Amino acid sequence: MTHDVIVLLSALGLAIALIGIGETALASREKTARSLRFAAVAAAQAALIDLALLPSWDPVLGRGTADELTETRGRFTEIDLAPPAPWSGRPLDLRARTSALRAASGAARGPADGLQRWRLFANAPFERLAPATGSGPWYVAVWIADDRADTDGDPERDSNGLVAVRAVAFGPDDAAMAVELTVFREPGALRLVAIRPSP
Repeated sequence: MTHDVIVLLSALGLAIALIGIGETALASREKTARSLRFAAVAAAQAALIDLALLPSWDPVLGRGTADELTETRGRFTEIDLAPPAPWSGRPLDLRARTSALRAASGAARGPADGLQRWRLFANAPFERLAPATGSGPWYVAVWIADDRADTDGDPERDSNGLVAVRAVAFGPDDAAMAVELTVFREPGALRLVAIRPSP
């Protein structure tokens, strides 16, 4: 076997090994993405249960003890706006994430869209929301805002029975998955008007 053939076979073997490593990494990332997506949807569903119990949505649009917080908070929630991340203990900056969400929402606002002021409604380690599920070390947060179709000019008052809900699940290495809902209040029930994955 010539030297060139040996080199070629060695390079081929290395390429196959790297493909295998790459596929394993991709499979791991896909599994993490699916798990985070599940966690975000579960957090949104828990928030909808809390919203359904409220006689009015104005308290979840109004300012709480801090401008980033809703006046009425969800049942699964921590007060801390810089809670330790379950995977490392380093704090998650929910104040900065709220500011970034508001900035992105403002930048995407069209001339016919109503004002939105996103506020944190619920936040906690996913384990608190769904104990003993064997899930990863995720952290979930849910923000609420008046929907864009509400053009009364007051982002702290609901005038059309619709609110926007954004749930995000965070994981290690800056992994995150989000889902955004628009919900309509009907007598005795909530109706999901729209659901979409969100960047």
